[in-house]
Amino acid sequence: MRSILPAAVALALASTPAAAFDDRVEASLRKLEPETRFHQICDIETMRRIQADDGPLHPDRMVMDARSDAALDGDVLSGSGGAIRSAGKWYRLTFRCRASADRMTVLALTYRIGEAIPEREWERYGLWR
Repeated sequence: MRSILPAAVALALASTPAAAFDDRVEASLRKLEPETRFHQICDIETMRRIQADDGPLHPDRMVMDARSDAALDGDVLSGSGGAIRSAGKWYRLTFRCRASADRMTVLALTYRIGEAIPEREWERYGLWR
């Protein structure tokens, strides 16, 4: 399943605490099929945490399975083929995300941002400017 966090959601939520989801966003997420919702809450929380870090990256897009598919095992979604975009550059992303049974809350999240993905490889991975 290819998961791409919509720009409007990313911009609205990247700097918003997870507890501050407004009713409309929560209602929208509840309309999604559980696996899709799981991907989306992990995308949102990963971007929110990276944004909150004191690091140099301020992501505006995330593709959870750009270079390889994310794996779902019970309440854990993980992958080593993700990509995050910041300031027009894409970076490799590895993550592990554990969610509640209803797929509405991220219970645990770890991630590692890797090297920049060369622009010559973007098309192969479905990444864009």
